[in-house]
Amino acid sequence: MRALFYSAILGGVLGLSVACGGGARPERDGGTTSTAARSDGTPVSMDKNAYPVFPDADTGADPSVPAEQGGRGFTGEGWETSSDFDLIGDPRALKGGRIRQHSEDFPTTLRSRGPNTTEFGQLVEGLVYESLLTLHPTTLAWMPSLATHWQISPDRRTYRYRINPNARWSDGQPVVADDVVATYNLMMDKGLQDPSAQLVYEKFDRPVAESKYVVRVGSKVLNWRNFLYFSGMAIFPAHVLKTVDGAAYIKDYNYKMLPGTGPYEVREGDIDRGNNITIRRRTGSWAETHRRNVGANNFDEIQQVVIRDPNLAFETFKRGDLDYYYVNVSREWVEELNVDRVQRGLIQKRKVFTDYPLSLSGIAMNTRRQPLDDIRVRRALTHLYNRDLLIQKLFFNEYTPKHSFFFGAYAHPDNPRNPYDPQLGVSLLAEAGWKTRDSQGRLVKDGRPLTVELLYGQKGFEPAFTIYQEDLRKVGITLNLRLVTFETMIRLLDERRYDLVSIGYTGLLFPNPETSFHSSLADQDNTNNITGIKNGRIDELLKAYDVEFDQRKREAIVREIDGIVANLHHFILGWDAPFWRLAYWNKFGTPESYLTRYGNYRDPLSVWWIDPLKAQQLAQAMRDGSAKLAVGPTDVHYWEQWAKQNGPTVATR
Repeated sequence: MRALFYSAILGGVLGLSVACGGGARPERDGGTTSTAARSDGTPVSMDKNAYPVFPDADTGADPSVPAEQGGRGFTGEGWETSSDFDLIGDPRALKGGRIRQHSEDFPTTLRSRGPNTTEFGQLVEGLVYESLLTLHPTTLAWMPSLATHWQISPDRRTYRYRINPNARWSDGQPVVADDVVATYNLMMDKGLQDPSAQLVYEKFDRPVAESKYVVRVGSKVLNWRNFLYFSGMAIFPAHVLKTVDGAAYIKDYNYKMLPGTGPYEVREGDIDRGNNITIRRRTGSWAETHRRNVGANNFDEIQQVVIRDPNLAFETFKRGDLDYYYVNVSREWVEELNVDRVQRGLIQKRKVFTDYPLSLSGIAMNTRRQPLDDIRVRRALTHLYNRDLLIQKLFFNEYTPKHSFFFGAYAHPDNPRNPYDPQLGVSLLAEAGWKTRDSQGRLVKDGRPLTVELLYGQKGFEPAFTIYQEDLRKVGITLNLRLVTFETMIRLLDERRYDLVSIGYTGLLFPNPETSFHSSLADQDNTNNITGIKNGRIDELLKAYDVEFDQRKREAIVREIDGIVANLHHFILGWDAPFWRLAYWNKFGTPESYLTRYGNYRDPLSVWWIDPLKAQQLAQAMRDGSAKLAVGPTDVHYWEQWAKQNGPTVATR
């Protein structure tokens, strides 16, 4: 369930992919009969009803399985499904081509389960594997995925799913109920070394395959998130897992993929260790023509190129050797993207405002170590971090200070603001016994100087951390800055071998504070409770949260947890921004919204496409130094306007 985010600015904890494909282009007027044309003039329907939810229904069913057991002729009577959802992708999209982007480090693994996982592993999982159900990225309503139908018992403790008989693995084998059972077994295998996953899935009984296409799972405890997490669990193939246990999975599948059902695959030959990874589209994947995938998953190749020097990466993009660039540095956005190719429209800039669930970003403090086990020292370190100055001087006032571990209605409004206050910091240190200075001006206690080390994984952090280092030096604290590779940082974090670490986690639409803050995870490696939080009241609130089915009351519980965590001062929070800054070469077709409502900078990989006409015009403009292309609007407020018309949508059962 854990994935560390590459971004230097934003992050949180990722729990569930919002939708297979991840795009967003909501239908206007709830679906129309209008037509549109692709760039080559080919007319396409924009009516969602032109695209079936279940094409060729049950044609791949095993004839020996009767209809009442989910086989051919299954009517769905007494079951739930969804067939009225809007299109996610744009029907005008064309398949083909390649998109090249970069990362500053090679991922520690392509696994999304087990130790040392990363955000990139979560990305790959969402492209290669599918879950039983998925959430529509605009409405957050359930949609079919591997399962066509589902049932929830009146007591909310038992779930049944009917698997689509047409579903196939990439090796041609049919998807069956036993695959769900095998996936659960892997999640619960101690050899997987994933305590957070086991904390989630131990709430279920072992699933039962009632037939080839029907699987049932019971909940040991009442928990509103159970249906959410079981329905959204990526499913792996039983016919491979029968020879692969948890230990073998983390040993043998770091850079090898189990067969998937999704639109993409990663072949072993497409992994150039330390340099790049190519994710390839599978032609004719089983659900390619299903409504949920229309206009999505368009690129034949998604190439992730490792460029460890961020300045070199930026220059590589401007030179044209990268197609798409997530602009994580404010200086680049404000000052350095005013080059000729931007002004001429060859490179486009978009700042896309979304409802992405921002979560945890900043500096985590390992309270298992001295002197960070003293809250007064932690508070002092917080008040010596001059966020306002950093935002003003380094980030061109693009961001606002972060005060919460959650977003929106989940955030406690009265959390401490922790302003820069050296005088208060010195006073707190004195209370903690750090009063005396040695001949070098360092604060000492019991003959030991006050020294801490800060791990970080991107060189772009250094300007901010150097300012922090100097501010700490002025009051007598030695801060040693340690730049490590992303892989090393993940390993040291998982093994709790750090003092301070710069972190960011991707956000959860439906917060699960249990995996980050439950006391049972505080002393275990490879969990989200990275700082060692142990708090009885939080544990009580987590129990109440699990069985609360009223959304407003859940929000109130999380707000209280947020306030407690904020006042424990285990983290020095960073800053927030409700947008994603993107730069790209002007050869892409895009949805009107550019990104999904709750999406992030990865969404273009799923819902953009190569527009042949734009690509041709770009090539001509590259040869003609006087040529200009259309320059679109920089700021995109599509989802803010949508929300004004449609209101908030955050609900699940």
